[in-house]
Amino acid sequence: MYFKFIAAFFALVGSVFASDLKKFDIEVIAPSSGLPEQGLPEKLAKKITQLLGNMKIDVPIGGSEAQVFADENAKFLKLDKSLRSNHKILWALRGGYGADKLMPFVVQADYSKVPSKIIIGYSDLTPLMIHLSQKYGWIAINAPMLKDFVIGDKSKQSYQSIINFLNNICSCTKNSLKISDLKPINDIAKSKKVVAGKITGGNITCIISTIGTSWQIETSGKIVFLEDTNVTSFRLDRLLTHMKNAGLFRNAKAIIFGDFGADVMKVLKRFASKLDIPVYKSSRFGHGNTNLPFVYNYTGTIRRIGNKTEVEMRVHE
Repeated sequence: MYFKFIAAFFALVGSVFASDLKKFDIEVIAPSSGLPEQGLPEKLAKKITQLLGNMKIDVPIGGSEAQVFADENAKFLKLDKSLRSNHKILWALRGGYGADKLMPFVVQADYSKVPSKIIIGYSDLTPLMIHLSQKYGWIAINAPMLKDFVIGDKSKQSYQSIINFLNNICSCTKNSLKISDLKPINDIAKSKKVVAGKITGGNITCIISTIGTSWQIETSGKIVFLEDTNVTSFRLDRLLTHMKNAGLFRNAKAIIFGDFGADVMKVLKRFASKLDIPVYKSSRFGHGNTNLPFVYNYTGTIRRIGNKTEVEMRVHE
């Protein structure tokens, strides 16, 4: 039944996006989990290669549990080869677990002479995207991964938004992204009409793992996008409290909370009430059905117009 669902989805949606993806210079990276060991790998790998125009890809096998015992050096050598390749776009196969274990190798490497690339992913890719965007100014885009295109657990708008964005970049068209469902959840946000700052953020659990490292997230002067999946109220409060205690919100411009896979609005509102920066809630990015792109280091401008609040992201000019 599950295989039939994949086939049906790919026939409906995959065919729509396959022609779009084939025209981009994409290399698949897999610093996190591979595909499950039983049942799905061959079918998913075949669909992904078809999606990219039958490009040969090395699809790793082994879910998140397997990454505890994975050969970190071997995984890094594959990633390093991709980071130094001639391909312009490096698109993550999936998230899961494992990227953290490669970060010391990535940080010790020098990519300053490598032509800048576009990195696409989210979730477990967060530390890698933070580092490459902060240190080298590469374009890092929080957006659906290739496995998402095949499985089809995101909205059509999620896929179309990232494709439209890449089309504009490749055609050197002035590019911007918008998320238009922001809801102010503390008094400062309700009173602010305009807030501006560069974009950073990602998955909270993965951001926590950067604290105290040389690739720690930089939040000063920035609008911080935060999301997670299936978190309990007390666990989320613990993560946010640790970020606050570590000073990550002290000089931030604003916070935008995304999807959390659970009803945690009470926690978010209480936490936001204790901050002296504007805090907003969106349901348009994260692990949920809709995952619209946001771009690290782009300049975000939050505007309140009447009863509507949105954030627009543009490359700094």
